[in-house]
Amino acid sequence: MRDEKKMLVTYGHDGPWELDDPADENRFTMEAWGAQMELRAIQRRNRDATIKIRAAGRPKGKPSYGFQYVRKVMGGKVDHVELHPHASEVLRDVARRILADPENVTTSSEAARLNRAGEASPADHLATMYGKPSGGRPWVPQSLKNILISEATLGYLMHRRKRV
Repeated sequence: MRDEKKMLVTYGHDGPWELDDPADENRFTMEAWGAQMELRAIQRRNRDATIKIRAAGRPKGKPSYGFQYVRKVMGGKVDHVELHPHASEVLRDVARRILADPENVTTSSEAARLNRAGEASPADHLATMYGKPSGGRPWVPQSLKNILISEATLGYLMHRRKRV
């Protein structure tokens, strides 16, 4: 940055850093190192929490479209995952229609049909399931395609797009 004649300004430091000054340079290096260590600690905690949750058989995050979490006690931990009666039928219907006539029925035409029919998009469906207002978001052809070809739709627990 010194060679490029760039000015470095960060939150919590009065004015620009004076990297030609050894004291300022050392302070910047120590603060950057501390931030890096904090980032690594946060990543480690998140990774450990995910491993612990997965080992306990509990899902992390939201259910895939077509599925719902079932809790024996309201607000308790998830007991199991099951097909959502309506959303899973919407997906089956779309898949049947595309497979029956792949030349004329596409994910684009199906997304448009679902929008015309007033079918809640995955994001709106999830919001409604959890008692939040839906945003009126439309079905998007690429999202519909991703749902149809996803291994999560087959019922696999996924992490970073890989089966677990």
